[in-house]
Amino acid sequence: MQFGAVIFNALERAYNVPSLNDKYGIIDTHERQFAHRLSIKVIDKPKLSVWMILIPIIFVHYFYRFNKFSTGRKVFTENYLISRLRALGEALQVVESGHKPDIEKLVSLASLPRAALPAYRDLLRILIDHYTDLLQADGDTYAEMIRSVYGGRTDFLLFVNRLNKAEKVLDRALKSDMKEHIEGFDEIVARIERNSETLRREDAAQIFSRS
Repeated sequence: MQFGAVIFNALERAYNVPSLNDKYGIIDTHERQFAHRLSIKVIDKPKLSVWMILIPIIFVHYFYRFNKFSTGRKVFTENYLISRLRALGEALQVVESGHKPDIEKLVSLASLPRAALPAYRDLLRILIDHYTDLLQADGDTYAEMIRSVYGGRTDFLLFVNRLNKAEKVLDRALKSDMKEHIEGFDEIVARIERNSETLRREDAAQIFSRS
């Protein structure tokens, strides 16, 4: 961290203003919570019926499926967050150093087909710009930071639409390669896209409910 950033953070603490690291933590927490919420929508939870309890072998099978569900949600969340947390980390470096984001460095970390790289660059650029704005925004909650950057619900939804579109373009670019290795790829992607959009619109409604 440069000397100027150190002084700035000291002043923030003195006046009880969220530091850059505080804001990073707020964004990080939101992204993890969003990924968790999305995993619940995407991965089906096995249902427990009363009759299962009466048949021990069926009850054991239910717990086997439940453990797979819990593990699946954890794996989904971790993988969903990889690119987003890398983009957030890059945004932090941008704010601290004043340098332009090194998008190619992040692209090089991803094992993606060559045909998908342009779409992945676009998604990273959108995420880094968004996180950079949030890290420099006023507010000590995620909602306050979003309102500070976007002003109103309409402008925030324009960002959400850009993000949704960029994710869909990347999904389409990955389709031909992933379908060969992942059973039910189209259905999985459709559920992720549909529920991501729904959750983001719910967030927008909540964030700007008092605006």
